[in-house]
Amino acid sequence: MQQVDSEDANFLFMEKVDSPTHISLIYLYDQSALDQQQVRFTHIREHIRKRLNSAPVFQQKIRRTPADIDFPYWVNDETFDLDFHVRHLALPQPGDWRQFCILTSRLHSRPLDMSRPLWELYVIEGLHHVEGMPRNSFALYFKVHHCAMDEFTAQELLQSMHAHTPNPRQHESSAQHIAHVPRRAPQPVEMVLRGLVNNSVRSLRLVLQSASNFRTLSKILTRLSIRMAQDVASGNATREASGRFARTLSSARVFEGAFYPRAIFDNYLRRVPGASLTHAVLAICGEAMRRYLERHKEYTDSSLQALLEVNVRNAGAHAMIGNRIALNQIELHIPVSYPVGRLQAIYAANRELQSIENSELTSFRLRSLYENVPAPLLAWVGKFSNRKNSPNRAVMSSGSLGLAELQGAERPLYLLGARLHGFTSISPLYSGCGLMFSASTYADTVGLTFTSDRLMMPDPEVMRECLDEAVAAVAQLKVRKPAGAKRAGKQPAKKRRTTRAPKLAQAAIPAGG
Repeated sequence: MQQVDSEDANFLFMEKVDSPTHISLIYLYDQSALDQQQVRFTHIREHIRKRLNSAPVFQQKIRRTPADIDFPYWVNDETFDLDFHVRHLALPQPGDWRQFCILTSRLHSRPLDMSRPLWELYVIEGLHHVEGMPRNSFALYFKVHHCAMDEFTAQELLQSMHAHTPNPRQHESSAQHIAHVPRRAPQPVEMVLRGLVNNSVRSLRLVLQSASNFRTLSKILTRLSIRMAQDVASGNATREASGRFARTLSSARVFEGAFYPRAIFDNYLRRVPGASLTHAVLAICGEAMRRYLERHKEYTDSSLQALLEVNVRNAGAHAMIGNRIALNQIELHIPVSYPVGRLQAIYAANRELQSIENSELTSFRLRSLYENVPAPLLAWVGKFSNRKNSPNRAVMSSGSLGLAELQGAERPLYLLGARLHGFTSISPLYSGCGLMFSASTYADTVGLTFTSDRLMMPDPEVMRECLDEAVAAVAQLKVRKPAGAKRAGKQPAKKRRTTRAPKLAQAAIPAGG
């Protein structure tokens, strides 16, 4: 029997009808280069069937303990039905990006069936009028519960189903065949007895480890207390907790976004040596947020903070199923209107954050403390996580928006011969954090998408316009050559000309509306 660990079980305990805790991945495909044989639903279904043993999540479901006295167990689904999990949809006419966003928003709003393996995959056809993509393009929408894997693991799992060549034989050789290990379903009495013993052991370990790590805990708690006091003194904490995206969630979601040329971001990063793509994305998202709030006359001079999801897996643990993520709280410095100045401020603040806290917050000692919290206590905290005065809501509302960044392949990928055009993800929303951005890199593009509550953001097309404007402002920066780039040989002197900024390519995804 394999038991769900505390970090993964927390996503189960936090699950609510109006705030499901699953993640979604969206893959867009261009099959115009295929000669005559188009990729059909039956081909994709068979492709998935051959890879069901590549990850336990595909054929295992959750068995919760009586009264949540202990963490749940992974058990085999004896009535597994592939056709329930792999489904076929057609995009309503006219088959444009707006219709696609509406469809994916509705799919993401629906909770998963907790009595079955916690994943669904939709093959969506009919993308006939998505600007930047040819007719007969299609998409894959993959939804999986956060207790089974995080965005980073899910992205690696789906990417492993692709090949670097359109040759179908390459796809067949990439299939992984892992021996399927049957997992016995525990009986209720057995789960109760195990829970009593496990909780006693966890409580004892928690006391012992808290004492041994007292110095580390005191340092972190002191720094967090100072930061919270500074936020209260500056008025940021009160304003953010009552902001548009810190309200109670409804069950409806909205989704929008676009793909942009990677060259725009590379040129932006050359202005601040040492800054990463994460810093650039945070700066652009902060500018889009400022423009959106200004249009609704809700912007103040105070800055906002974002919660950044960080993958904290060790180098050899990428194949691990489950969650290994940490949340970093980062100041967005949105009062800084100049793009380069904002990027410099975010980079400096995040560099200090990493040097002070990151190594400690993601350490094994603190993770061990979290793992030894008794299951009933963790379930109780999750049950009240969406209430107004809950500890979880207070933590999440410290940043009214979040960001998840996924890195894809640098070379083109193919699924059964269809070229991957781009991909992105949709993260769950939490009470107090009602806006999530997703940044994905693949080949020469960067995808920036976002999801929010429909009551908080009834006009996602406006936020999309603000995002386009923020990227356009960065694209207008003067082009700089990469550091260390060699100049060409001597040439006759020419009249000095000003180098123009790269033209903002029309996004592969058009604005909604």
